[in-house]
Amino acid sequence: MTSREIRQSFLDFFAEKRHSIVPSASLMPSSPNLLFTNAGMNQFVPYFLGSESAPYDPPRAADTQKCIRAGGKHNDLEDVGYDTYHHTFFEMLGNWSFGNYFKKEAIAWAWELLVDRWKLPPNRLYATVYKPGPGDPADFDQEAHDLWAAVFEKAGLDPAVHIVNGNKKDNFWMMGDTG
Repeated sequence: MTSREIRQSFLDFFAEKRHSIVPSASLMPSSPNLLFTNAGMNQFVPYFLGSESAPYDPPRAADTQKCIRAGGKHNDLEDVGYDTYHHTFFEMLGNWSFGNYFKKEAIAWAWELLVDRWKLPPNRLYATVYKPGPGDPADFDQEAHDLWAAVFEKAGLDPAVHIVNGNKKDNFWMMGDTG
């Protein structure tokens, strides 16, 4: 598949799941705390914080957000060229629920998209689950672990092999210093 086909297939899939398709926001965000739009969730911050209600019915959205990371908290600039996954400009595919669904649906739909729609081999897929290290916030995400375990077991795969635990550094993204 080309990048264009992947992008369109992603949006079509989530439109079928009753997500409103939202255009990419400007790379120049309205937030005074950001130089550039650096994540797919930037345009949705007011909905996550509860300062505004999501204008979608049902309250879920999907987008392909253009992002630039060239400084600040999530600065990929210093890592460009040292590995294959740090870039300064990229598009982030996102599906978002604003209090409408949670892990059960998100995990089931991720698997459906990757395996049923895109035909990725299930044995090549791995899920990460948050497991805090010393001093990390929150608790082990048992709910996500159990949901992923059921998905892998149904596919005939060993969850102990296909679920990888990650701590705050490896598997926790915060939009700011506190969340």
